[in-house]
Amino acid sequence: MVGEANGNTGRSGEVKVESEGLFVGPDQGKALPNPIGGRMVVKVRDGDTDGSFSVHDNVIPAGSPGPLPHLHRNHEETFYVLEGELRVRVGERRITAPVGSFVVIPRGVVHQPSNPGTGPTRVLLIFSPSGMEHFFEEAAEGCIPLQAVPEDPDVLARRDAFAAKYGYEFAV
Repeated sequence: MVGEANGNTGRSGEVKVESEGLFVGPDQGKALPNPIGGRMVVKVRDGDTDGSFSVHDNVIPAGSPGPLPHLHRNHEETFYVLEGELRVRVGERRITAPVGSFVVIPRGVVHQPSNPGTGPTRVLLIFSPSGMEHFFEEAAEGCIPLQAVPEDPDVLARRDAFAAKYGYEFAV
């Protein structure tokens, strides 16, 4: 169910990021079911940064293969590992990222984050510019499959049209 973490967005009616900064507490943000399993909380949105970036607190469940290999035409994606260990395929390179690691994915580069471990992995996802928070919200609401190629041609066409709207392309 799409909703607020603990019923709170962490935003007052008048967000003034430019002059007052932005504080988002640990239990604040917009909680979403992660399309690859686990939970995602959108902590910083496009309106908070004038479109510069968005930040997502993301838990990837144990054993998750992650999304299918994909690329972003319009965004850089950065992973900062908070808990566990993240595996990321970046082009032909395979990276094992322990806690405290940054992995930066440039626009147009095929990548695939995963968690083959036995415990959850928690990462901060940072997209620049912002806008991918809308992708994840819409994917959660529409149950868009990101982990497997749909067998139903209508579902596949709907998924691909959805992805194209956000400059997201599957590489398989």
